[in-house]
Amino acid sequence: MAREVDIISYLPSVLHEIKEIVGIANVEKPVLEALWQEIENTLNNQFVVTSDGKGASRYEKMLKLSVPASDSIETRRFRILTRYQEQAPYTNRVLKQLLDSLLGKGQYELQRDVAAKTLSVKIELTVKGMFDAVAIMLERITPQNMVLTVQLRYNQHSTIARYTHAQLAAFTHQQLREEVMP
Repeated sequence: MAREVDIISYLPSVLHEIKEIVGIANVEKPVLEALWQEIENTLNNQFVVTSDGKGASRYEKMLKLSVPASDSIETRRFRILTRYQEQAPYTNRVLKQLLDSLLGKGQYELQRDVAAKTLSVKIELTVKGMFDAVAIMLERITPQNMVLTVQLRYNQHSTIARYTHAQLAAFTHQQLREEVMP
C-alpha cells in the first residue's frame, strides 16, 4: 500500500486555513499518491516473489517464457522461479531440495532407478496448478539418457476410505479421482 500523502501537515499551521493552499494540496495529493504507488511497485518488481503483473511480464520476456492468459500471478511467479532454479547436471540430493523448495516437502513422490535409467515424479493434487511448470523444468534438467515420467498423484483409496458412500455420492468419479478432498 502506498503512503498516505498529507501535504497540509508539512505546511506551517498559519497556512492550514487558506482555501487556495488547501485546494492546491488537494489537487496535488492524488498525483503524489500515484507517484508513491509507482515507486512501491518498482521496488516490489525487483523480486519475483513480490512482483505484480508488470514485473512478471518483464521476467517472462527476459526468460522467453510463454504465458497462457488464464494464468494467475502466483502461477506466473512459480514458473519464473522454476526457470531461475534450474541447474544441470544435478544430483539426487539437489533434485530433492529443488522439488522441496518449489512444491513443499511431502507434495511429491520421487522414484529414481539408476540401472533402468528412469526418473518418475508424482505430484500431489494440492499443487496440481504447478504441474506444467515442474514438468518443463524437469525435462530441461534431466539427463537425456534417462526416461522421465511426471504424473499427478490422484486420490488413493486410503484418502477416500474415511468417507461414507452417502458422502461420496455427491461427487462424480472424475471429481473423486482428480480433486482435493476436504
